[in-house]
Amino acid sequence: MTTYLGFDVLDQVPHNRTGSIDDTYDRGFTVLDNETGLRDVDVPSKAPAPRRPFLWTCFTRAEAAVLRAFIHARRGRAIPFWLPTYQQDLRLASDVSNGATGIVVKWIGYAQHLFPGGGWRRHVAFYDSRRQFTFRKITAATDPGGYATESLALSSPAPQAFPAATTIVSFLRLCRLEEDAVSFEWRGHTCEATIALREIPLEAPA
Repeated sequence: MTTYLGFDVLDQVPHNRTGSIDDTYDRGFTVLDNETGLRDVDVPSKAPAPRRPFLWTCFTRAEAAVLRAFIHARRGRAIPFWLPTYQQDLRLASDVSNGATGIVVKWIGYAQHLFPGGGWRRHVAFYDSRRQFTFRKITAATDPGGYATESLALSSPAPQAFPAATTIVSFLRLCRLEEDAVSFEWRGHTCEATIALREIPLEAPA
């Protein structure tokens, strides 16, 4: 298992993409109402805390042992970990050369809406079908205008070239288990576990 910024990364296996993804967003807020005037709302947290089920299928006893070791290492809900979204959150607008200290992505309003918020969308994973994950922190974001591209600075140079046509750039989510107990279900030689995860965005390194 890879470690990034002091936390394990769940990068051995992507979740099973069966059925629809059930994301639930929890966000606390307080309604201020003196019953004689306009109501107001106070939101104490800067970001919601999404919950998502993660289905992990093991086809051998060795894979089941990896799953069990990962669950035990979490100490229930105590120890967080990184989880890539396994989706194309940022699209490269041009190839990234070996040693590059920045990337150019297609415009999504990242510099305006995502980068200033804190640490929860500043960490990304680069990968394609031929390579291992490469993790980097986004340290600066520039929007030149025109709604075409944005320039993002990386915490350290790229260790290899990343072709825009084949590279997926996913956000890293800092998560913890939602429950202390996880059930394993065996079907013949196949073992499955549906793991409930909760993102803890305000605890991600800024």
